Amino acid sequence: MKCEILGEYYNAWWGITSGGESKQNRLATSIIELNAGSSEDYIEETGETIPGSSGHALELKLNREATSKLKVILVEEDNECFDHLKSVIGRKWAGLDITKAEGPASANDTGVFLLSSSLDDAIDTIEGIPLGNSLFFFDPLLYVPWGEIERVARKRIKAYYLPRTEFIVFLFTSDWFVGRPKLGVAPLPRRIEASAWDKNEQESVSKMDNLFGMKSWREEILTNESDKQRGDKLVAAYRRRLHKWFRYVVPMPFKPRDGQLYHLFMCSNYELGITLTKRFYSEYTRNDIYSPDNTAAFARFKAAHPNFTKLYSGNHRPLAWKMLWAVIRNHEEGLCDIRCDDFRGFEENWQVRLAALQTLQVFGYLTKEEPLTDAWPDTVPLYRLDWDVVQKYLGIRPPKPLSPLEPKVPVS
Repeated sequence: MKCEILGEYYNAWWGITSGGESKQNRLATSIIELNAGSSEDYIEETGETIPGSSGHALELKLNREATSKLKVILVEEDNECFDHLKSVIGRKWAGLDITKAEGPASANDTGVFLLSSSLDDAIDTIEGIPLGNSLFFFDPLLYVPWGEIERVARKRIKAYYLPRTEFIVFLFTSDWFVGRPKLGVAPLPRRIEASAWDKNEQESVSKMDNLFGMKSWREEILTNESDKQRGDKLVAAYRRRLHKWFRYVVPMPFKPRDGQLYHLFMCSNYELGITLTKRFYSEYTRNDIYSPDNTAAFARFKAAHPNFTKLYSGNHRPLAWKMLWAVIRNHEEGLCDIRCDDFRGFEENWQVRLAALQTLQVFGYLTKEEPLTDAWPDTVPLYRLDWDVVQKYLGIRPPKPLSPLEPKVPVS
């Protein structure tokens, strides 16, 4: 399911970020898989071999028309997986010049870049390739060191929540609490005192320090609560960490089998990107697609603020309402500021946008937040939706939390 969702998302993401048919898909785009694998996945339970996420990226590039401006960059450190990747490409896309694809980037005109190297070395190469709108997928066996997230983000996102770069980050959530012996991961300890940890627990704590790039997570997660509670806190804490670089972060849960849970963290500074992601996930996992009633909500907004809305009739809507509705409908966690792309589409003047946000704050729909990031010196006021006020005055409830599909139980 993860690969199917990503395959669909890759297609939709490219269709939008390339400019679409109206612009003949002429905008430069790149999909970068930093743990590409072999491009195929074998499903032991069914005996099937299906395209992996990198396989879907190659299908998009090599099986579709109008993808000349799309680059697919596949990084795989394991030599056996890299050889398998080349073998799959030779079998399925014989027209691709693999010698060029794995050769120097400066001499590669295929649009496919195969890098057999560590992520650290690959980033040096990737920095020299013009990427355009880019989607980075970090898909390790267990977790991505924070330093690798930082290095890519710092090179790509050079101003406050700048769009044009998105991350998808894999995290095998449950393994931290039940252990994963094959990867040498012991369950995290339930006490914060380091003196109480055995050697294996020390190693697991050290790995999670590496995941977060700091130690402040320990107090929140090294507790005697249930694994479910600690897992929820891990997801929330990692989401906050990713907010350093992204205004919107959506943890999408997957449950491949009983007792096992992982998340894909979708990270974007572009409202449509997040909306698209959640729609694909919701359709595949049978979650409700969030669709509150705009007409009924605006009628209640007019009744609650008659002096403010008395000049607006028919389909005419005040800017404050348009921005409020955009936050309700499309902004993950109800987060917004004057630099949101969809707000710019409503009004070019930032001062007018700020006045609208301040009006919504006065009405109580938005509360001012402390910045979620210290990555750049030029932050702007950040606001968060107050769902209690939205529900009270507009009759709209927040979207339900995303739930994974339960694994299928084999028929005996």
